[in-house]
Amino acid sequence: MIYKESEIVELKASFSDWKKIIVSLSAFANKRGGTVIVGIDDKGEPLHMQLGKSTIEDFVNKIKSNTDPVLYPSLNIKTFGLGEIVEITIPSSDYKPVFAFGQAWERVGKSNIKLSVQKIRELVLRFEQKPFDKQPFNNTNILYDVEWVKKLQQKGFSKPNHPTIGEYLCLCTKNELYPQAIVKAARFKGTQPVNFIDAREFNEGLLSITDLLLDFIKKNIRLKYVISGKAERDEQWEYPMVALREIILNALVHRDYLDAGNIQVRIFDDSLEIWSPGLLPKELAIDTLWKNNRSIPRNKEILQVFHQAGEIENWGTGFYRILDACKVNKNPAPIFEERAGAFVTVLKPVLEKNVEKNV
Repeated sequence: MIYKESEIVELKASFSDWKKIIVSLSAFANKRGGTVIVGIDDKGEPLHMQLGKSTIEDFVNKIKSNTDPVLYPSLNIKTFGLGEIVEITIPSSDYKPVFAFGQAWERVGKSNIKLSVQKIRELVLRFEQKPFDKQPFNNTNILYDVEWVKKLQQKGFSKPNHPTIGEYLCLCTKNELYPQAIVKAARFKGTQPVNFIDAREFNEGLLSITDLLLDFIKKNIRLKYVISGKAERDEQWEYPMVALREIILNALVHRDYLDAGNIQVRIFDDSLEIWSPGLLPKELAIDTLWKNNRSIPRNKEILQVFHQAGEIENWGTGFYRILDACKVNKNPAPIFEERAGAFVTVLKPVLEKNVEKNV
């Protein structure tokens, strides 16, 4: 197969051209979408590229740091000739203009052209819209979760006659319209997500999911009784419930609901992972999350409902509480990662040497 450049195809020799690749993705996103193929020369012939261990992960992080709004392209690695090529595909963006390195671009023929100030203004006016969770919910057949509505009404919240999507997702009894808001949980045999022992999907309102999910987790992890000399035995879960609640709430409130993926809880023999679709805001560094970070909400409507319900605070100290809860429960420090366009929290179980006696 011979590849040719066009208005929807760009060829690049290697990821050393990462800046130009990101510019092309911005240009495609501002037009009708397109694909950058890495590992191909200008004549369309393969260059037998060999990918490094962290090449793709590093590139995805560079996209996150240098596009606004952040682009989430699909990456398809193929064996081609004696090496590999990577097809990086981005659709036309629903949120134009998309900037790369502080500049907006557009694909014209085989070239990426900087957009004029006037064209940027036109795109802003044309594509400006409310965030997903603030958009009006146009289906009038809503069954509200009565218990949560009562709790909120006691705090001055009025059941909306014309709810937003965020209010619907938080307060409905059953979410049947937005499949990305379903939360998935599974207990796997061993240390890989292959063989299921137990699994469940949660499509209740977001405010109800936290406790239901914690019950599922409790059913699939160990509870230890620690004899410490007191009259009663102390219960010690394999993973700290305080930390788990904080991580789950953080995922429900701050995930990217424009991403078609689901929040996932994966329980293995040696770890527990919580996957939240969407990467961190560019202002937050993943290696310093436990320090005093400010809250940068992605879903302000959902955040407001959870805040009114008393489920969360809005000070940006949640990661510190996660770290502290693990320390108190004698778990190793949590690991925060970004994988495949998701923010992932990895917890390790209580170290056996920290438990005085199991009964």
